[in-house]
Amino acid sequence: MKVDRIDPAAAPATLQSVIDRLAGNRGLPETRKRDLRSAVVTFGKLTDRAPALIPLDLAGIRAALDAMVPAQAKVSRKRWANLRSDLAAAIEVSGLRPMLKTAGVALDEPWSKLLQRVTDQRVRNGLSRFARWASLRQVEPRAVDTGAIARFIAELEATTLIRNLDSQRRSVATAWNTLVPLVPDAGLQTVAVSTSRLAPTRVDWAQLPASFRAGVERYLAWCAVPDPLDEDARANALAPRTLQLRRDHIHSAITAASAVGIDVACWTSLASLVEPETFKALLRHLWEEGGRTLTAYTHGVAGTLVAIAAEWVKLPAETVAALKALRRKLGTLPSGLTDKNKALVRKFDNPRLVEALLNLPDKLWRRARRDLATSRRPFIDLQSALAIDLLLHVPMRMANLAALSFEKHLHWPQGRGKPALLVFNVEETKNGIPLEFEIPTALAMRLLVYRNEIAPAVTGKRPDAVFVTWAGKPRKQAAIALAIQKTVLRELGVKQTPHQFRHLAAKMILDEHPGAHELVRQLMGHKNPKTTTNFYAGIDTRRAGRARRPRYEAARIWHRRPPPGVKVE
Repeated sequence: MKVDRIDPAAAPATLQSVIDRLAGNRGLPETRKRDLRSAVVTFGKLTDRAPALIPLDLAGIRAALDAMVPAQAKVSRKRWANLRSDLAAAIEVSGLRPMLKTAGVALDEPWSKLLQRVTDQRVRNGLSRFARWASLRQVEPRAVDTGAIARFIAELEATTLIRNLDSQRRSVATAWNTLVPLVPDAGLQTVAVSTSRLAPTRVDWAQLPASFRAGVERYLAWCAVPDPLDEDARANALAPRTLQLRRDHIHSAITAASAVGIDVACWTSLASLVEPETFKALLRHLWEEGGRTLTAYTHGVAGTLVAIAAEWVKLPAETVAALKALRRKLGTLPSGLTDKNKALVRKFDNPRLVEALLNLPDKLWRRARRDLATSRRPFIDLQSALAIDLLLHVPMRMANLAALSFEKHLHWPQGRGKPALLVFNVEETKNGIPLEFEIPTALAMRLLVYRNEIAPAVTGKRPDAVFVTWAGKPRKQAAIALAIQKTVLRELGVKQTPHQFRHLAAKMILDEHPGAHELVRQLMGHKNPKTTTNFYAGIDTRRAGRARRPRYEAARIWHRRPPPGVKVE
């Protein structure tokens, strides 16, 4: 039965409109109607909105689906895939929006002959949907250009719920450019490939005066204290990561100054950056960029500039005091965990979620070992299993995890089949404190099996770095962190960064040993006990209230009339 499209003058269509149209469709079997309606209702539940409150906006619906994983929705992967396709089918059947379908489209002759010549399966798969769309729209291979691919992506965006649409922009063009040289006699032309890199937002460092850049390098070299006996040496050397952070702070301050109209191209030294009026203007800009609140980064930039003014430029004490006063006007940073970290910690009040996380490394390890027999892709999942297991036992910082070396950091003083030691020297830790942790036997054995058996079979050599690519080269910190985050989200439905394993470890310790902040401090490697109590005092106040509750409830029962239905013996 043909369904009329919605009247433009009527109220905006919603998913409830889709349900209403489904109910009135007489040409659809009842079982199919039930499945399609179920998909619409389920999507509403997943987004905590009634169907009548969800606009029939394909881009918005697609974004909501892309932001979730099956584990978050508490459904199987198959059910999740069906949910997306059934939701798209429900919208199509309703007739309220045109929907593009290429699954059943046969390739026309030019496209069929072209793809038959390609043996690279990745290219064939990458161009499969595009080739069917081109056949449907009568676009021949010779006519494919950047504009044709742009029209294809635009149509997908407007008329489908296809997942990961943003990746299609690049992958289709890349697959096409790979195809072109494979068939040189086909008369095909290469197309432009969109970049996945973000546009630069900072002032180009190379465009700053050479004298200014040289001054920054001299300052950072001085902060590193190359000669502690020099009479002008800094009192304490800054760690390499702190030096990099100071460089970033200076670059951000320059960018902020440029954004408010200050001509940074004429600056010759760091003294220009800490002039009171310049300091005030760039600080206001950073404050506004941060949502008119003091962020940790803005606070850090201000602190770096005050330090430069005092110790490098050597401004008068009253001027430095004025800069500090300007910074104080923005307020102070709140102590304790951020709202995001608090929300994450609260989720793990659920014992089932805690159990699932603790068992996740074993689950990933077994599955990856099994699947490695047919593919090398699980090699990365296997490393994620090791990374999560290490973070659960030793909540180290991400930089230390990414740099783990079998020769430098891992030791087996008692031999195989015994616990291992994980050691970091003072140069490798954020606070300059040497750290040693014991790795339990099961995890220590997995690390040995990984290094001596699994990794050599994939990379062709025995690695020194714990986390390596298929080629055996050390993986980058960002790649390891992203893999961990994606794995936890995919398997547990929780967005958890590697650094948040530290907060979770503190929670677990304080759950078992309320008030044990010194134990938490030692595990975290905090130099100052105040750092530990500032972060995790909030967790303990909840436990204090919980511990007091039984006595309070007992007093109520004995000294007051019991509530109805409560029997006092």
